[in-house]
Amino acid sequence: MRKILIMLVITGALAIGIGSGQQKDRTEVDLQAAIRMETVEGDLKGAIEQYKKIAAQPGAARATVATALLRMGKCHEKLGNAEARTAYERLVREFGDQAEVAAEARTRLAALAGAGGASGSSTLAVRRVWAGADVTGKVSPDGRFLSFTDWGSGGNVAIRDLATGESRRLTNTGSLTGPGGFAEPSVPSPDSKSVAYAWVNSSNGSADLCVVGLDGSKPRVLRAAGDGVRGHIPLAWSPDSRHLLAEFEKTDGTRDMMLVAVADGSTKLLKAMGKDRSPGGVFSPDGRYIAWATKEGLSLVELQTGTESPLIQDRSKHSVLGWAPDGKHILFSSERSGSADAWLVAVTDGKAQGEPIFIKKDWGFLPMGVTRSGAFYYGVNNNVWEVQIAEIDLSSGNVVSAPLPASQRGNTQAPDWSPDGRFLAFILLREPNRTVVVRSMDTGEERELQVGERTMRGPLRWTGDGKAVVVAASEAGKGENLLRIDVQTGQVTSLMPLPAGFTRFEFSPDGNTIFYLKAAAPADVNGSRIVARDLRSGQETVVIEKRGLYAGVVSPDGQRLLIATWDGKSQVLLVMPATGGEAREVVRLEGGFPGSPSWTPDGRSVAFLKAVKGKDGQWELWRAAAEGGEPQRIGLIAARQLQGVRLHPDGRRVAITDVKVNLEVWVMENFLPPLKVAK
Repeated sequence: MRKILIMLVITGALAIGIGSGQQKDRTEVDLQAAIRMETVEGDLKGAIEQYKKIAAQPGAARATVATALLRMGKCHEKLGNAEARTAYERLVREFGDQAEVAAEARTRLAALAGAGGASGSSTLAVRRVWAGADVTGKVSPDGRFLSFTDWGSGGNVAIRDLATGESRRLTNTGSLTGPGGFAEPSVPSPDSKSVAYAWVNSSNGSADLCVVGLDGSKPRVLRAAGDGVRGHIPLAWSPDSRHLLAEFEKTDGTRDMMLVAVADGSTKLLKAMGKDRSPGGVFSPDGRYIAWATKEGLSLVELQTGTESPLIQDRSKHSVLGWAPDGKHILFSSERSGSADAWLVAVTDGKAQGEPIFIKKDWGFLPMGVTRSGAFYYGVNNNVWEVQIAEIDLSSGNVVSAPLPASQRGNTQAPDWSPDGRFLAFILLREPNRTVVVRSMDTGEERELQVGERTMRGPLRWTGDGKAVVVAASEAGKGENLLRIDVQTGQVTSLMPLPAGFTRFEFSPDGNTIFYLKAAAPADVNGSRIVARDLRSGQETVVIEKRGLYAGVVSPDGQRLLIATWDGKSQVLLVMPATGGEAREVVRLEGGFPGSPSWTPDGRSVAFLKAVKGKDGQWELWRAAAEGGEPQRIGLIAARQLQGVRLHPDGRRVAITDVKVNLEVWVMENFLPPLKVAK
């Protein structure tokens, strides 16, 4: 009898456990069905009834009920119903342990308190949804997940569930240090069945256009690099998920805006951009138009006719952030007031209706899409770059003093010492344009050198005579040029237009020759090359052509080049004559050299940064004799040194660039006019 009672108790307990599990599974299925009713079918009232049933279900998982209450409140807000507050208050009161969802409910309650009621009001609400994020992807139109690049797994495509915070990889071949490649950027399809992405090939830097299923199935190359195209960047899906808007970067440095059929990869040219910057682009919800930015403002392209018509004419810098779900408004970024702000313009039949409405100051830096519920997701860049100076003793191989900021200015990078060592120049990352700062090492005085409306990028180098600094810069409608900036007068002149693939450059000590690195195009079977350009005659000579080549530095006497390469397995430093010839190996090791290596002032040794084993993003300063031998560790551990090292002419100081990465995803809501619901 005792055994029978025990068995009955066990059986009853199992039945309760099984029943509870089935209950949880059923309510989760019901939740997904309700979300689909809300976001895909647009039936807000029907979704509210489903959410109510889930919230009243005994034994349902707390996370499921909390999510149902949150979404129910949002549906009520869109309909202008006061019941939104009731749903949020219950969530906060009964499910405070569901931290992320409860925090969002408190944000919504605060917004409602400011508006004096439910949404459809004029109260803008913004909140952070992901700290420490990757912002290489987009939000799915149903608002359920974000695509991103999982750098921790080598650069694979992944998705993040916005409700649970869980992430899942869709590809598994990413490799940042091996012969594979990585994904960047990515865009989910409107039907939430696929993700399009660019796959950057490690061998030559080219980018294929690819598609993978949301479950990680059937990854395929839609358009491979080649035939004059170096890279493909997916920008947006058509509403029916049958086409992609993509930017094709060609080997001659020009860009084409293309429409790509997902079924077979066939293409249609929408616009040849020349060397102008990318216009971006977003499809209208009905698939009739693509909105994008131009030098003159914003334009709409009618897909059926191919006709491009101006929407807003304003020569300040613009970009399209997204369409409203009803297709009657476009959210866009404009610098008309001096900073990148969010504005909203009403649109009917391809024409702007009235003046744009200001929405938000300094909205962010990277649009990640507008969902069907009218929420705009965007990336926020809180990265802090900092030029630092440390004192070292090369003879003993020790660090004398730890790195300290070179300037009190925030966000600085790309340092270089003047030939006499009396000045340090660097780039100040200040919007809307970057500025060159020259700092006196004797007095600490700093002077700014402006370059007008141009946008600069590193590296920065002094000329051999110490009279000027040189940077690469782009200007709308004029492409990219190498600019000489006189440090006394501030006068800006062009040294040369930048060829396709231009990345790094160095001057010969006499200043008459520029050695620049030209990255390999897909058709270049021999790899990247270092080209010597005589600035007096304009004559160019290829010094070395090699696969995996990524840096070249001129020795202090101008007779040799220090070459940095990746051979598919290891990072390798080589030394060769500056006029060409045999390249001799100096150092070989696993892990990367971030940025460019450097010569010591006497030309006898080379200095480089080596990854610290077992510490992601940590680097140490090392040196090796130019004639070969065992490398010597100096120290100077610092986080994410991305631009290499610049040794002072006295050999006792080193300038480096440190970056503290802090990217976040935010969402902006309640920026659209109230939704009109038929009674």
